[in-house]
Amino acid sequence: MSRGPGTGMRDRPLIIVMTAGMGAGHDQVGRELSSRLSGQGVGTELVDVGRLLPVGFGRGLTGLYKFMAVRAPWLYGLTFQLAMRPGQGQAAAPSAPLAVLARRRLRHLVAAEQPALIVSTFRLCSQVAGRMRAEGELQVPVVSFVLDFFVHGMWAHPGVDAHLLVHQSQCPQLMARGGRRPVVCGPVVRPAFAGGGWDRTAARRPFGLQPGQPAVLVVAGSWGVGKVTAALDALLHAGGSVPLVVAGRNAALRASLLKRCPAGAEARVFGWVDDMDQFMAAADVVVENAGGLTAMEAMASGAPVVSYRPIAGHGRANAEEMARAGVSVYARNDQELVSYLDTLVQRGPLRQRLVERAQSMFCADAAEILAAWAKAGAVGGPVAPDDGTDFGGPQEAAPQRADPIEHAPAEGRRADGRGSQLSTAVSWS
Repeated sequence: MSRGPGTGMRDRPLIIVMTAGMGAGHDQVGRELSSRLSGQGVGTELVDVGRLLPVGFGRGLTGLYKFMAVRAPWLYGLTFQLAMRPGQGQAAAPSAPLAVLARRRLRHLVAAEQPALIVSTFRLCSQVAGRMRAEGELQVPVVSFVLDFFVHGMWAHPGVDAHLLVHQSQCPQLMARGGRRPVVCGPVVRPAFAGGGWDRTAARRPFGLQPGQPAVLVVAGSWGVGKVTAALDALLHAGGSVPLVVAGRNAALRASLLKRCPAGAEARVFGWVDDMDQFMAAADVVVENAGGLTAMEAMASGAPVVSYRPIAGHGRANAEEMARAGVSVYARNDQELVSYLDTLVQRGPLRQRLVERAQSMFCADAAEILAAWAKAGAVGGPVAPDDGTDFGGPQEAAPQRADPIEHAPAEGRRADGRGSQLSTAVSWS
């Protein structure tokens, strides 16, 4: 457990932000939320759900998930289908054993800290807190921040008071799985990815990119999972652009990628990087395979996103939902990948539509909404922060479209990436 900025100041409310070390994305969202909440006059405590489990269980859970993601994707895909994708209106019952194991320490933590709100940024956290809330063990409101475009059952629990969403297309999915109070606020990314902080020429210079030379960034998350070598092979075979491939902390993957680059090849291969914002400012297109935080960072940066050979389970489901929503395209084979890249490296209408629709997601600041709820002592809506800014009234979720690239509306976006005004699309159960 780690305390966020401002924790311990009893003259302001405290929010417990629950996360998990399953890759880097959930933790990064949790840390960014904590930082923003501090700026809103709210203290935070960042809690890894693994530390709420009995000794060894958290590390074992992370190890199992990493093994499935890196070594046995077929097993993760099967697990996803059986345990994380229940039918309509059903909660994710297979999470119950872990939820029971974590409840005692969470109950003690809440009793000691007396938070105004509990926020989950990981599906298991939503199940743990939601179950305790439904059974009367928690008197504190619980909010689930659904970071996946595909809302599988573990993100939703009838005991959760409200669900923050990154896109309006998640609303009907959430309601079908028994979730309550969907509030569309958009993704949470670090400020470095929004607002055009990088000069493009300066960002490209360290990579040795020439003016007008297209660059394609290929990312694989912190663990370096998925068919990354296939993406590099396709780009090298097609030519015409410089691949910038980031293998994360997977040293074996990086070594394999380097071996696939012939002498003199126009390709750059990296391990873990701390300046991903510069990579995205330098690239013309981002190729990803999970639909997670990195995809949201690319969208905030103004780079069109192509999903290619997504990882099993949530990766494939996210790719399908993002493409359906019109914020990315889904390349299902090498030919489609090359075709999309040839189009998107140009400043044409498809690129413009993807970028506009992706950036329109950043319609509000989740931290402002959570801070307002914490200060009010209740989750509900519409609400307004202390400065009187109106969150807007309830709105119907946008219908699914057969051809989102052609028909999905584009909306305004504020220069800092958080929307033209502090308004949310809200649908109350």
